[in-house]
Amino acid sequence: MSMKKYEFRQRECIHQDDNVEGAFYNGVFYIQALQRLPVDAAVEMARKVGSFFWADAPNILVWLCNDCATELRLTETPRAMSQAARRQA
Repeated sequence: MSMKKYEFRQRECIHQDDNVEGAFYNGVFYIQALQRLPVDAAVEMARKVGSFFWADAPNILVWLCNDCATELRLTETPRAMSQAARRQA
């Protein structure tokens, strides 16, 4: 029996280089949060994060600054945070 090794790729919001606080979020939760926004707001938010195919979301960790995470309301969903980010919180 072989165990599958999962590789996670990372994407970041445009604010990561500004030395602001943030955390990694599960790619699936990020996509679900985008889908809850009005179309114009979703497009604007998506422009702030490195792109990836939605089908790859389970293998993506998205780093968001606190402001972007709040805008997506991900801060209200602790399960959206990656395991490592939850341990640091």
